[in-house]
Amino acid sequence: MSFEWDTEEPLGVPTFESNPDAPGVRIWDPIDKGSFVFLTPSPVSLRPGETEDFVVPLDSAVEFRTSELEIPERIDFNVWNSPEGVSEQVFPSGDGWQSSEPVEYLELPSTAVKIYIRVGCDLTIRERDGSMCVELDAERTISIGCRSLNESPAGTITVTDDIEDVMRAVSLFGSALKTLSPERSFPSLRGHPPLIERGEEFSVPSHITRPDSEVRLVLPPERRYVYAATSLAYYLGAEVVPGDTPRLETPVGEYSLAGGGGFDGFEAEVSRVFQHVFFFDCVIREEGFYDVPVYERQQVEPLVEFDFADLYAKSLPEQLDAYLSVPFDAIEAVLPPWHLTMDIVPSAENADVLPFVADELPLIRCPTPTTASRVEAQPTEITDFCRSPRTETSEPLETRPVSPEPVETIEHVWVGDGVPMGSNKATVESYRRRVDSETSNRSTIHVQIVCNDPMMKAEGTVRERYQFGDSTCHEVDIAYDVTTDELRSLFATEVDFLHYIGHVNHDGIECVDGVLDTRTLDTVNVESFLLNACRSYEQGATLVEKGSRAGVATLSEVPNEPATKMGCLLARGLGSALSFRTALSIAQSQTLLGDRYVTIGDGGMCLCLPFSGTTSMVHIEDIRDGIYTVRLKPYRTPRYSAGSMSGSIWDDDAKLYLAPKSHTTFEMTADEFEAGVCEQSMPIEYEGELYWSEDITAADLH
Repeated sequence: MSFEWDTEEPLGVPTFESNPDAPGVRIWDPIDKGSFVFLTPSPVSLRPGETEDFVVPLDSAVEFRTSELEIPERIDFNVWNSPEGVSEQVFPSGDGWQSSEPVEYLELPSTAVKIYIRVGCDLTIRERDGSMCVELDAERTISIGCRSLNESPAGTITVTDDIEDVMRAVSLFGSALKTLSPERSFPSLRGHPPLIERGEEFSVPSHITRPDSEVRLVLPPERRYVYAATSLAYYLGAEVVPGDTPRLETPVGEYSLAGGGGFDGFEAEVSRVFQHVFFFDCVIREEGFYDVPVYERQQVEPLVEFDFADLYAKSLPEQLDAYLSVPFDAIEAVLPPWHLTMDIVPSAENADVLPFVADELPLIRCPTPTTASRVEAQPTEITDFCRSPRTETSEPLETRPVSPEPVETIEHVWVGDGVPMGSNKATVESYRRRVDSETSNRSTIHVQIVCNDPMMKAEGTVRERYQFGDSTCHEVDIAYDVTTDELRSLFATEVDFLHYIGHVNHDGIECVDGVLDTRTLDTVNVESFLLNACRSYEQGATLVEKGSRAGVATLSEVPNEPATKMGCLLARGLGSALSFRTALSIAQSQTLLGDRYVTIGDGGMCLCLPFSGTTSMVHIEDIRDGIYTVRLKPYRTPRYSAGSMSGSIWDDDAKLYLAPKSHTTFEMTADEFEAGVCEQSMPIEYEGELYWSEDITAADLH
């Protein structure tokens, strides 16, 4: 088969420690703040393990003796009976599963950290009281190996402002792909493209070379064409060359990318081709190393005529020829919704952001820099008490709001001048902190709340809203009536999230003894923040410029009651391992004037990662005669992105779905509903109202 492993030097490695609450092992990924727990019948003595003992590349390993591993959540397993790949899948069920021959490895496919267990013996897997128990045939020495799913760029390419230099750089993004087989549709097999910086002449490190994909993208030498094709070029490992008519070329054929003509037609056609090719890779990879069936494969097989097994063994150009022979309209109905659209203003300054864009695999649009609108005036009936400055100022906000075209994807990001109302304003500085930040050894997530207005002290109860998962060590502190020196010191402290409640005026953030302007800060070590105050965007943008990676701020005045609700909703969402973009989107749907809030910086960042790798929202579509009809919508995390799969705890057929597709509907009793939603913190939507799984019972919804 064409699939093969490649390795890359990791940015940081997962660590192992004795679990603090019960006998067992706790795994901590210091880069993405992901944790995982194995419980054991008695305390274990941990020893460093050998990553070379595993068939796949791993960052770190530990070994210890035990007869049983308990995982306090219902998860799936991939069973490896040999180094050749997955031989069987095990899903949670009341019947349990017993091996028919010795198991070499157990892979946990949907966790926040990539985990393999080397056992080499017969075993039984049972579901017990909401946990999964791996029972060995005797007490044995086992090894657990981990790989952080965070990737470090292999180097930096220097480009001039000549667009053909940018084309040469984008041609090298495919150097980060770990394979050219359809398995590159798995997130863990797509490395981070090399970085770009602007300079006096083009240069590239000698070890960065384009893979021999035999694919070329011929594009007009204009920034908007090159930027819009970045995801496709990276995913195909394509060489990007100048030409009059946009097209995709391989030794097998040539395919027009002109669409309906003009740039708009090209932009739409590139997005269609990218989704088309990516989808077919996801459904054909079942023939290879990971024989894991997905729901969409069953849906698409009757719609096409080619032999999947035969096509898997062919070259990338031959696969593209087969894929593109199928009309897009023929499969459009079974495509999962795409996760992200990025609007990138096609300026020379934004060339630096392209590697981070490619890493997220969005659909890309290139709007004109003049796309703009004004903030609407607030309705008079809600302006009785806003978080406006105690000392009023008539100076205007410097921020220029922009009004992007609506998107059909789940999330949206804007890169360029101006700030998108209710969306995510990203900067290259915030993206660089994904790979530039030093890793802290501290395995505790620190949230600092600051309340600087006596009229808002009731909002201090937001502290109770930060309910992280049981496996995530955390501390939540709150300080009232903070001075400018104290706030300056807090911004210089290594805090994971700072939640400010109070007032902001044109001069800065109000404190009990004056105003702190973030532009005067020498050091910002706070990784992320919420400035829950009126017109806080300028202060928040400066925090991102000076050191923060992501934050939430406001573009206008915000009434106190909706602001309090917004703060509590964001606390719940971030504590439940939703990304900043997703948490804000959910909060906006429940809050008056929620579009006045905007994510600044790397909105895909999560304050922590979920135990199982993803967090889902439960949509209750109907409750009738004691039967609940529900649909599960998984949300994207940094490591649960395009090409990932998810299953449902309520699916008797144990189907897997391509991310980020919402699962089909399920019918269940009240007891079955409660048993499912109690396993982790997740939002529940019913009749337009939002609830959280740990706060309600089935009876509360009647």
